[in-house]
Parts: sequence; C-alpha cells; structure tokens
Amino acid sequence: MSAGKETRMGTLSLAGKTDVGLVRKNNEDTFISRKIWDGKWCLAAVIDGIGGYEGGEVASSVAEHEICSYLEEFKSGNPGRLLAEAVNSANNAIFEERKTSEVYSRMGCVLTAVLTDGKTLYTAHVGDTRLYLARKGRLVKLTHDHSLVGYREEIGDLSEEEAMNHPMRNVISRDLGESLHNHDDENWIETSCLPIHSGDILLLCSDGLSDLVTSKEMCGILFDGKSLAERAGELIGKALSKGGKDNVTVVLVERDRDDDENEIQVETVGHKALERKTILLVLAVSLIAAAVLFFILKVTNII
Repeated sequence: MSAGKETRMGTLSLAGKTDVGLVRKNNEDTFISRKIWDGKWCLAAVIDGIGGYEGGEVASSVAEHEICSYLEEFKSGNPGRLLAEAVNSANNAIFEERKTSEVYSRMGCVLTAVLTDGKTLYTAHVGDTRLYLARKGRLVKLTHDHSLVGYREEIGDLSEEEAMNHPMRNVISRDLGESLHNHDDENWIETSCLPIHSGDILLLCSDGLSDLVTSKEMCGILFDGKSLAERAGELIGKALSKGGKDNVTVVLVERDRDDDENEIQVETVGHKALERKTILLVLAVSLIAAAVLFFILKVTNII
C-alpha cells in the first residue's frame, strides 16, 4: 500500500490518504489536510458522502469547499466557533444543492474536522466518522458516533467486535444536508476543545476504517515508528486486507516530541507546593486566631 501525502507545519506533521476500497466503484470520501491562517494553523477533516454515487461525491466535495472557503474568509474570532460555523455553512450549502437535481435530492455527508495550532485542538463532528487521540501507547476515541449502535458500544452494551459486525452499524441519526441550521444552533454539531501534548497523534477516519480495523490494530500501526505518511498508508492497507468493503479515508496529525512533558511536570509540582504552603498558612492563622480568642475570653472571665 502506498503512503499518504505528508506535509510539515512547525511542530506538526500532517498526512492524508483516501482509497475507493475493493467493493465500491466510486469514492464518496474526501479529506482536508492543509495549513491555514498564514500557515500558523492546521485544518484537517475526513468527510464521508452519503446518498449514493454522484450525490455522495458531490456532498463531500461541497463540504470540503465550503469549510475551506469559510475559514479562509473569516480569520478572527474563537477558532472553535469559526470551525463550527464553517461546518454549519457546509450543511446549508449541501441542503441548497439538493434542490438542483433529483439525483442529489437525498445526498448528504458526515464529517469530523479539527483546527489546531499545535497547542490547542478544536473539533467539530457530525455522524459516524471518527477522531482518535493516540498518546503514550494508548488510543482514545474523542468523538461520539451519532448512531444507536455507536451509542450502545460506548455505554458497554455492545463490544467493539459486536458493534463492528452489527447489521445497523451504519444507520446514523445525524448528517449534513438534511435541514437548514443557523450558526447559533449548537445542539447538532458536536464540538470540543482540549490541549495537545508532546508526541500526540490525531487520527481522523471514515467508517471504512473503523468498521474493519480494531482500536488495538490501529494503535499498533500508529506507534510502529514509521513516517506519518507510511502509517496512513498502512492503516488503509489493513482495512483493504480485511475486505475493503467501503471507501476508506485517513488523516493523521502528529505533534513533535519536545520538553513539554517536563514543563508540565514542573508546573504541577510548583502548584502542589503552593497548595501546601497555602494550607499551612491557613492553619497557622487559624491557630493564632483561636489562641487570641481564648485569651480574650479568659481575660473577660467568660471562661
């Protein structure tokens, strides 16, 4: 399997790749992996079209274009808010496009998108594409699948293997293009904000990967020491080796290792030392106040 395309941005490396798979004739997936805002931020997304053939491809293409265009036009403000607005703009553009042809009347897409400057991560998610965080040999899913099967897996009602093989695995409850939304409709786009640490790896993927490749297998590939582009290619190759029944798309974002962990540890130790000093000071003041009160009561013959 060929490696994905890899680029560098400061302390970040980016790699993305998509494959039609072994069963489908067309690829309704697309992805974004690029620098924005004067090259100081990274925009990454995996977009999975739905609605069949031309419709799914059009929807994912519209979403890609709208998200990039929106964020290039609006550069000031809260990055998380702007990312959510960009996704909302993509939703409305797809909704309007659905009116232009009977072929497109039921098209839509699901997506997971992130914005990061290498320190803070902002996310926006709709549907059953996924965002994982790989850190210190562990893999954690950061997004929630907007489906009943995904929910049952998350609460432990289904194992990962049972969910992967469930006949209703791909029945989703939320997608882009179904209805118009305002920018202040906050309930339908899942968002989050969290810090990125030294050595962190972000994995964005379509269900063509997560339906076939287990978390353990993903983790093994992500930490195998190869280049980021090679790891992206290996992830897709693993899905293809298991049948490649759907389009499969992967975007990886990795932060270089640095002294960040040592700095965090020092700050934590300093914070705890400050807490201990504060507790001792409060305790000393309380003892002095109690002694003074006892003296006053003694002198006034109250006790």
